[in-house]
Amino acid sequence: MTTIMTELLDLNRPDGWPSDLRECLDRYHDLFLDWEFGPSKFTAVEYDLAVYGLEAVLRQYALVGWHCTRLTEAEIATIRSNGMQMPDVAMLHRRVDAVVEAGLLPRDLAERLKTKHQADDPWRAGRVWFCFFPPRLAGESGIGRFFRCWGGEALYNSHEDDPRSGAAISTIGVPCIVEAVVPITSLGPHGGLYAKVVRRYLLSHGHRIVEPIDHEDRIIHPLAPTNIRKVICFPSPQFIALTGCAGWERPIVGSPATSADTAIARP
Repeated sequence: MTTIMTELLDLNRPDGWPSDLRECLDRYHDLFLDWEFGPSKFTAVEYDLAVYGLEAVLRQYALVGWHCTRLTEAEIATIRSNGMQMPDVAMLHRRVDAVVEAGLLPRDLAERLKTKHQADDPWRAGRVWFCFFPPRLAGESGIGRFFRCWGGEALYNSHEDDPRSGAAISTIGVPCIVEAVVPITSLGPHGGLYAKVVRRYLLSHGHRIVEPIDHEDRIIHPLAPTNIRKVICFPSPQFIALTGCAGWERPIVGSPATSADTAIARP
């Protein structure tokens, strides 16, 4: 299980980045600038070597990330005590069984959920997605669905438009944001973090950047409970500020879970 890292990298503050990262970027400034805007004067081999060097430096650090979802009180407690585990079909079945035992879902609907889902999709199993920027920047179209139905995208993709099963999972749980310290080593390969770091660096040096600089990515290793900073629940002021949901066209709903709003005092 991936444990907490001691040094955080604030993507929004290039001027405060660690010296080894700034030195690496300074060393390859001309190359990265050339490849960002083209046509390239540097070879692909030279570029790859620069990227490998940058990625090696980045692996020493961690990022603060936010995972948008909808959880029951029991699931919130589990994340706070056990951290975040990798989703798969078995986990989905356990979660469905738990809400049945809690009286939140009838058994006939539970069997329907357990047979119709995308939890075994290779692009979903073993992955938990985080955004490494305030979620409100994604807007209602980017994050709204995560809060409207319980079970995660692997489940609600198959049920949210169903009059019965969709209605049922829209009443389970409360909209939540899990704020965590995410070691860069726990991210999956080829996520493109290095490119966002390069663009932020070039932007801080006065270059006009047209490609995206905000990063979202998936973890492929569990996060220990020490990595979980807090679980922020609707309708707390912090949840509303982080999501910007007060201005959404379609309001989100959920029973308050104020006991989970308290921050865990961790770095």
